[in-house]
Amino acid sequence: MGEMDSSVKSDLFEYYSARAPEYEAFYEGGVPAKLPDPAVYRQDTSAITKLLAGYIRGEFIDIACGTGFWLPVYEKNCRRITLLDQSESMLAECRKKVEKLGIANKTEIIKGDLFGYPFRPDSYDGALIGFFLSHLTDAEEDSFFHIIKGILKPEGVFVIIDDVWSQEIAATGRPKAGKVSRSLGDGRRFEIFKRYLGEQDLYDLAEKHDMKLEIVYWGRIFFLARASFLT
Repeated sequence: MGEMDSSVKSDLFEYYSARAPEYEAFYEGGVPAKLPDPAVYRQDTSAITKLLAGYIRGEFIDIACGTGFWLPVYEKNCRRITLLDQSESMLAECRKKVEKLGIANKTEIIKGDLFGYPFRPDSYDGALIGFFLSHLTDAEEDSFFHIIKGILKPEGVFVIIDDVWSQEIAATGRPKAGKVSRSLGDGRRFEIFKRYLGEQDLYDLAEKHDMKLEIVYWGRIFFLARASFLT
């Protein structure tokens, strides 16, 4: 699959911007999935919360950070934190967390597009990629990993949190990859591109992009993986 259709990409950006105030209901099994047993979301979120900080340190960037949901989990391990997102409404939620945590002096918030932002090479010890990879087409994925490799220091490590392809998701009738309809609490509907990842998908990504990858946690809804580039 090549570049994402421009209307689908526009819907994707608009959807997440509009969803910012209610986004974190996602981790409780609310919008958008509403599976029969929402406890699986809480279980996977709790498991990842306990593991995540162990893979984060130093100069760190949270890519497509959204509301900064994971920021309270890892911020104590970091000298400097960069929060990057295209949505001003998502970043507004991030700013609330930064203020509450009292970490404005070590945090930079950037409103921008990862694919066009002028990063300095070798800037970061690590990166968090949360629920972003699953919205990328194959062509965008190639560009994405090229950018990540460029901004990380030679020994840099990045972590991926995203949705698994599971029986629970398949039972909803959603495709493993393709356009899906998403709605907000106010009834607005959007068409976005979404793909779910199986374990073999991740290992294939690692081989394709010359990465060492370890699946740290594989839940029924979410996974956590740790990766670094081999060359």
